[in-house]
This record gives sequence, C-alpha cells and structure tokens, in this order.
Amino acid sequence: MDSNRKGTSKFTCYFCNKTIENETEMGHTTVCGSVLVPCPNKCGAYVPRMDFNKHKRECINRITKSMPRLSPLNDEVGFRTNMPTTTSSLERQTNGHPQKPPTKINEEMFKLSRKVADLEKYLQNQARSQTQNSPQSYGDLRNNQVQQNMEIEKVKYQQKITIDWKKNIETQIYSLRQSISIFQNSKKDTDIHWITVQDRLMVLDKIQMELSYLKDTIFKEQNYNRQSTNNLLQDINGIKDLVNQEHISAASVFNDHQVALESLRRDSDDFKKAFEEQRNKFTNIVFDLRAASQIASEAAEKIEILERDFGEIKKEINQIKLDMEILEGLSSSEGTGSYGRLIWKVTEVEAKMQRAKDFDSVVKSPVFYTHEYGYKIRILMYLNGMKKWKDRYALLCIHVLKGEYDMLLKWPCHIEGTIILRDLENIDKPKPFSKYITAKRQQSDEENEEPQESSSTFIFIPHSTLLKGNFVKEDTLFIEVKIIQNAKLETSL
Repeated sequence: MDSNRKGTSKFTCYFCNKTIENETEMGHTTVCGSVLVPCPNKCGAYVPRMDFNKHKRECINRITKSMPRLSPLNDEVGFRTNMPTTTSSLERQTNGHPQKPPTKINEEMFKLSRKVADLEKYLQNQARSQTQNSPQSYGDLRNNQVQQNMEIEKVKYQQKITIDWKKNIETQIYSLRQSISIFQNSKKDTDIHWITVQDRLMVLDKIQMELSYLKDTIFKEQNYNRQSTNNLLQDINGIKDLVNQEHISAASVFNDHQVALESLRRDSDDFKKAFEEQRNKFTNIVFDLRAASQIASEAAEKIEILERDFGEIKKEINQIKLDMEILEGLSSSEGTGSYGRLIWKVTEVEAKMQRAKDFDSVVKSPVFYTHEYGYKIRILMYLNGMKKWKDRYALLCIHVLKGEYDMLLKWPCHIEGTIILRDLENIDKPKPFSKYITAKRQQSDEENEEPQESSSTFIFIPHSTLLKGNFVKEDTLFIEVKIIQNAKLETSL
C-alpha cells in the first residue's frame, strides 16, 4: 500500500521552551531569540540573540575612541619613544584586548606632559629674551642655567619613574596575555563540548519523535486487534445461536417421535385387547416401523450431503455466471482493448461484491495479449479479498494463460504494467487511482493454475477507495490495464 506522510511535526524548542508547529527545528533555531551566540569582540561571553545589541554597548572589548596623545618632549628626554600614546598601540600589545590604565597614572602623565610643555615654552622665552636683551648680566644667566639644570634633573627623575611604571605595565600585560590564551583554549573546548551537546540533543529529539510514531503505530495495531477479537466473538455467538436453534429443532422432532410412539402404544393396547389373535402381525408392524425410522435417519444424512453438494454447485453456478458474463462481454469489449492495453468494464459491482462475500467468487477480465504475438493474459479480481484481507481490500493480479505464440516467446517471462481506476466524475480533470503490478511465470503450461496468496503479483486496493463515488457510477466501474513494453523483460516478434 502507498503511504506518503508529508508535513512537519510539533516539537519543543530547547532554548525558548515553546511548542513549534509550522517550522522545522533547524529553521526555528536560526531565528529564535533565546539562542546563545558568541560575542564578536571576543570577550568570551555567550549572550541571547535578543540581547545582542545591548551587550555590544556594554562589552568591555567594544571599540572606543583613541586616547589623546601626550605632548612631544625634547629628543634628549626621549619620552615619546618610550611611552605608548594611544589605545590602538595598547590594543596591539594586549593582543586585541585593551586594558584601561588607572586614573591616577593618567593624571600624573598629564601633569608631567604639562610641565615639560611649560619648560619648553620657558626655555624658548628665555632664548628670545637673551637675543633681545644681550646686555643682561652674566649672573642672571648663571642663575637661569642652574634653574634649568634643576628642572631637567626633575624631568629625568620623573622619566625614570615613568620607565619603571611602563615595565610594571608590560609585566601585567604579559600575564594578561597568558590568561587570555588560557581562556581562549578553554573557550574552544567549551564550544566543542557545546556543539557535541547540541548534536546529542538533536539525536534525542529524533529518538523521541520515532518513539511517538512507534507508539501511534502500536496503538493502531491494538485497535485493529481489538476489532478483530470483537468480530470473532460475534461469529462465535452466531454459531452458538445456530447450534441452539438446531438443538431446539431436534428436541421438537424428538417430542414428535415420542407423541407418535405413545399413540402407537395406545393403538397397540387397543389392538391387544380387541385382537389378541393379531399379536404376531402387530410385532411385524413394529419391526417395520423401526426399519422405517432407520431409513428416515439415513435419508436425513443423505439430505445433508445433498445440501452441501448443492452449496458447492451453487458456488460453481455463480462462477459460471460470471464467466458467462465475461464471454458475453467479449463481443461488446472488442473496441475497448488493444495489444498491451485493456479497458475493462465491470457491471453490477454491488451484486458481484455480495457473491464474493458469500461464495468467494472471482471476477475475470477479458483475455488480451501483452503485445502483438505476445503473452496471453487476463486480470483476476478478488473483490472481497482473501484470508486476512477479507472484507477490507480487493486483490488483483495478472494471470498468464497458455497462448498461441508461447513457443516463440521467452520463458520465464516477466510482465510489468499499471492498473488504473478511471475517474467517472471529473472527465475534464480526472483524478484516477493507479498502482504498479508485475507477473512472473516459469512456463506456458499453467493455464488452470490459480495464483497463490503469497505471490508477489497481487496488488491491494482498499474498499474505501474502490467503492468511491467518482470510481463507481450506476453500479459500474472501469479498470484500465496498461502493459509496459520493455524489450529486456519480454520478447517481441
């Protein structure tokens, strides 16, 4: 039987715990707001998709504006070459993860840069004043030089403090890099473990779906077995009722015999009283009655045998009627079939279905050939099914007969074809029902052999499909048979 299940089944999302009906699991996961996604700034956090924009604004590794550069120092100070000036350089040192220095250090660096800038400005003013006021005293110049030397010593001392701070910062950055590398390795392991967990969850969901489908199948089988048991109990009750009726009829016959015997006894007493001389004759009459009762029992057994034979004969007569209908329809169906194709008109469907239920009769199609000078075949249809398929399915098969051209054909044969129930309602846009059918035969001398139930040549059509209104009209249905012409499977002349 053909069964094509389509559509998506319900499932519960692992992330948002909602029951999804009209989406696939993979499609829902790509748009679900509760799915965890990694941070693109590589901060190591996994956030729900719905909170992704909020995390980008609060992420510690978010892209920030560059810090203002410090004022340049003189070449002899060498401060600009030894101090990182922007956050981009700091990010390069920390492998893409900028670390914000303490606020006090920023203030000291700013004060130091201001002092150096003021010192440079002061030296430039002093140089201008020396060029403009050349007659300045030598003592004032000496004092200015001493003050400048003291300021330079202060700057060198502050530079030394800054270099020590830089070394300390570099040591902290190195430890942070080591921690970040360890965290990234653990993050990779965690991602791999999470992917494995997701795969296992998907496998568990599939197993759950298969278990639910198996549960539904078992439930349907239990219902079918329960219905079969009820049908069997009904048949047993019917047999019991029949046995009770037979027992009642036998008891009534026995009572009739008893009444007759009592009347005979009374008559015999009368005859004894009245005609004692006729005792011997009366004894002979009693023997005759016993012989008559034995003859009656034998006649009853013969009547039962005749009734069984009559049932068989009636079954054969019904089959002969069907065969006669087929023979009578041969003349009217000459134009409906050709080589490899047959349009079979089946009339009185309801009556034939009833005969199939009562006598297991078989409906046979007209004989036709697979191709010109080909195999001789016909279609056999068991309207009420056989054995466990009775009262539920109609069974059809291809029966290969002994033909005129069998000596010229290839054996064993393999015949393939299609059986189609023609749609009698929608002529413009028909919706027929079709099934693929095959037949195999070893030799061509099997004219009278019926196909066996276990043969793979049978196809099954449910009664609910066969007896639909668009297939049966005015107690008539049309079955079209198309044989596939395949040179590899059969020999053509």
